[in-house]
Amino acid sequence: MRSREIVGDLLRRATLTAPDLLSADIAAALQEAGGHHLVLYVVDYEQTILQPVGIAVDLLVEEPKGVNIEGTLAGRAFQLQQVVTAEIDGAWRVWVPVRERADRIGVLEFGFDKVNEELLALCDDLGLLAGHLVHTSSRYTDLVELRRRRRPMNLAAEMQWDMLMPPLAFSSPELAIAGILEPAYFVAGDAFDYSLDGEQFSFAILDAMGHGVHSTLASALALGAFRHGRRRGLELNVIAEQVDDALIEHLGEGFVTGHICHLDVGTGVFRWVNAGHPPPLLMRGAKVVGEMKAEPCLPLGLGIEITQIGEVHLQPGDRILFYSDGVVEARPQGGREFGVERLIDDAEEYLGSSVPVAEVLRRLVRRLREHRGAELEDDATLVFLEWKPGR
Repeated sequence: MRSREIVGDLLRRATLTAPDLLSADIAAALQEAGGHHLVLYVVDYEQTILQPVGIAVDLLVEEPKGVNIEGTLAGRAFQLQQVVTAEIDGAWRVWVPVRERADRIGVLEFGFDKVNEELLALCDDLGLLAGHLVHTSSRYTDLVELRRRRRPMNLAAEMQWDMLMPPLAFSSPELAIAGILEPAYFVAGDAFDYSLDGEQFSFAILDAMGHGVHSTLASALALGAFRHGRRRGLELNVIAEQVDDALIEHLGEGFVTGHICHLDVGTGVFRWVNAGHPPPLLMRGAKVVGEMKAEPCLPLGLGIEITQIGEVHLQPGDRILFYSDGVVEARPQGGREFGVERLIDDAEEYLGSSVPVAEVLRRLVRRLREHRGAELEDDATLVFLEWKPGR
């Protein structure tokens, strides 16, 4: 088998054909390896269903449908980010994760008469390549974007996802970050952003007052000021002050709570400004060892006066869990809040199962939805940051 040639042919083919023919390009490459079945799935915004997209029908026995992430082999490949195989009716099915770096995009499902280690390695490579192709094709077509949606999205959420949000997950040899936002189709006001520049990792999590487009505009202004400051190499306190100034000058009424943070990737020194936001949780192993408290200042947009820049020296493998108040304040009608203690218990439970941190967040949000029993009333954002030097 000419694995390198197959991957190279797919890459060249994808640069010459329309972006909505991506799965057909993968199917053509697959035929070179003896495959007879292909489905490309992308995960929906709520991360509950894998949706088929751009099907190469001539390779399929029947038209595929959406697949639940819970309780399926395709879902297992997505959750664990591992290759999964099964023998079905005398042939083999292979499911591989589709990802762009650490950002989980979906799953590729293959069909073969027989499999071996070389073929499975090729499938894994095709999943990685498909992740890059799906990511880049989103700049030229809405095909994948539309397949991710299982119901209408309001204007505020459209702006939030399209204009503000970075990839939900990223990893490097020294650190990993993953985040999740709910309600996915109505989110407005919560946001986060990050950037790794040499030895410095910059991060911000924000929660704009209110709901709707006005909240999204406040988040957009705050994130723009954060990015502007970090790209000029400003100190942490100066960035926070410039975000505050921008909101006062251009927003009018309203404010934004949040954390603005720097991590020295080489030393593990983590510093942050708390602008009226819930304190993050420090996790060591699978246990929460405490809240990371720094004297909070006023929310951004109200004329902050920074009284303390928090500082923690992380140990290798430490994780920080950030959350917005919509997480702990979620409650069913007439019921109890989800609460910090429930968040800690569930986070420790899922981290103890050794699944990827992005999967921990997906399961936490599933618990949050179950507790609420209805659409979340307020934005709920969770972000994990892990420092892992020397790996």
